[in-house]
Amino acid sequence: MQTNFGLKFIFLLSFLFISTFSFSQVKDAVLLDKVLKELKLDESEIHMELVADKILPFSVDKTFFVIPKYRTKEKDEYGFYFYEFDVYVIIADNKNGKILNKFYEPNAWTSDAINLNNISIDTGLYNLNKKTRAVGVRVNYTGSSRPNPYNQTDLSLFITENDKLKWVLKNFTVSEFHGEWDTNCSGKYEEVNSNIDIGKTMNNGFYNLIIKSKIKKTQNIPTNNDCVEKIKTHQRVKNLKFNGIEYH
Repeated sequence: MQTNFGLKFIFLLSFLFISTFSFSQVKDAVLLDKVLKELKLDESEIHMELVADKILPFSVDKTFFVIPKYRTKEKDEYGFYFYEFDVYVIIADNKNGKILNKFYEPNAWTSDAINLNNISIDTGLYNLNKKTRAVGVRVNYTGSSRPNPYNQTDLSLFITENDKLKWVLKNFTVSEFHGEWDTNCSGKYEEVNSNIDIGKTMNNGFYNLIIKSKIKKTQNIPTNNDCVEKIKTHQRVKNLKFNGIEYH
């Protein structure tokens, strides 16, 4: 038991290390440069390591961008950064970089002791009605405390509306892991992982979102020079309804 838990924790620390020192994940730097010029932004104003881009599979002549711009960038006495990000969410024409749809939100995300270490674009089948397909943005956070491990992923959904993008699901937590342990064995943890299904019932023109979550609670107990792991799991289901502006 102790060996299995040790491997899990080493993996968590490795993920944190890799995420903290990751490089730019941008696939099309030339297209990004054109988009930044239209936004009148310099690379020094954005957090390049977090910029995400992806060609839309349902419209392959367009690319979806998430661009975090520094609002606050501070470094403490221990060398740790505190960030506040404004965010641009963009759909651009692949040929000329022209911005077709734009969303801007000031002070959208924060990164501090709970480190925002990755942004990814989710092009799953979020068909909110017969004509509207949303695009997802996943934002991942990781804690820096060894005795109190923490990881969280939030999902946002965006739809096109004329020349804009509309934020219809805001930072909904789809996975979370947190706990407390003595750094040897004894500890308690909770892990929640959620899947989103599209329902058959509509509210204000959009289908309900059915959230199916699996909750796993773990307790590690020192027993006879071993570390015994006790696990309990249960599930829950909830519906999110569109109120005409966003899902709740």
